[in-house]
Order: sequence, then C-alpha cells, then structure tokens
Amino acid sequence: MRPFWLVLNKRAVLSGLVLLVLLALIAWGGGRLMPRGHGKMQPQEMLKTALERTKASGSFRYQAETRLTTAGKSSVDFFSQVEGERVAPDRVRMKGLLMNTPVEFIQVGDSSYFKDQQTGRWITLPGNKLADSELFYAELNPLAYFNFKDIPELKYKGEENVNGEKLLLLEMRPNLMDPFLELRLTDYYFKVWLSPADCRIRRATLQARDKYSPQNGIEINLRFWDYDKNITIEPPAVN
Repeated sequence: MRPFWLVLNKRAVLSGLVLLVLLALIAWGGGRLMPRGHGKMQPQEMLKTALERTKASGSFRYQAETRLTTAGKSSVDFFSQVEGERVAPDRVRMKGLLMNTPVEFIQVGDSSYFKDQQTGRWITLPGNKLADSELFYAELNPLAYFNFKDIPELKYKGEENVNGEKLLLLEMRPNLMDPFLELRLTDYYFKVWLSPADCRIRRATLQARDKYSPQNGIEINLRFWDYDKNITIEPPAVN
C-alpha cells in the first residue's frame, strides 16, 4: 500500500502546484489588464474620476499643439504650438505660436492682455475673458475639450510607457457638450493617458474630421503637469 499512497500523494501535490501556477497567472494577467491602485474601476468610473480630479486642480501647466490634417496625415506646419499655465478660477498665462505667429497672452479676472511683439508693449482689453472663448480652447482652456455630452465608445487599453513614464491609456469616441466644437468638426476620437498615482490627465490626443470635407480635419496634442503647484500669474505692466 505504501508505494500506492506515495503515487497518490505525488499526484495531489502536482495537481495543487498546477492550480497554484494557474491562479498566479490569472492574478498576473488581471493586474496587467487593470491599473494598479484602480484595479476595481471600470473604464467609465476611471474616466469620471480622472475628469473630476483634473478639473478640480487649483493650478497646472500645459502644452498644446494643433495641426491641420489631410487624408489622416498631419500637416508639417503647426497651426499653433503653445505652453501655458492656469490658476483657478480665472488666471491664465500663455506663450507660443498661433497660426505660426508669435503670441503672448495673460488673463486675470475679466481683463485680457496681449503683448505687441513688435514694440514689446502690453495691450489691455478690459471686460474680455478671452480665455473662455471657444476660438482659443486649445491654446487657453484645453480642459474645455473634456466636457462630454456622452461617450458611446470607451475602452481601457492598459499601461503604456510614454517618455519613460508609465501611464494608463483610455480610448474613446465622445460627443462633446459645446455645440461650437461640433459646428464644423465631427467624429471625435480621443486617446487619454492618466497618471496611475493620482488618476489625473497627463496627455491627450484629439482627432476630428471636417463635416464638409471629410478628408481634412484637425489633430490636437495636449500635455499637463505641475498640478496644484504654486503658480503665480499677475497682470503685466501696461504702458
């Protein structure tokens, strides 16, 4: 009987080991499919949390690049390329290229300030909150692109290494809340990268097609950093 029981015990041990290996593989695979620290979140909940935390930030810095596209390919020339800072609730500073022209802008409360690039003097426009204008969303208020009416298609694509930083990738096709953004453009497609540490937006790419010329469109690349940092934006000295 002793050899028989040894064989049975070996089989039981081997079966147990196989089961443990399978459980370990399942747990490992599950960890890869869902983000660390947000493992119980569904994509909808993950996105909702990211939008709430990002929009609730007291300050942040951002970079925005806008290009026109033809037949799905980006134009070599930048339509705009800027870097900026925002401090809640109504302070913005931006500098860069707008339609390939140097521009520098400051918004404090209800007053806007433009810098004359030829003279170096600041020009004030009191009573104008241009930072909230639909015409300059990408350059002055990039989070306005994340006001969604609904999101028919949303997928979590896992972790992705972006410039040495591990981020969580969501892909979606939303309908935007602002009718101005859908006046000329349609078929929006977003890729949004979130930080696994605080579940806030770090990067985003937006693509949309022209309603009246579907082979043409627009591509916007956004980057966000320095959330809740001590950023000071004051009105410039106006001559």
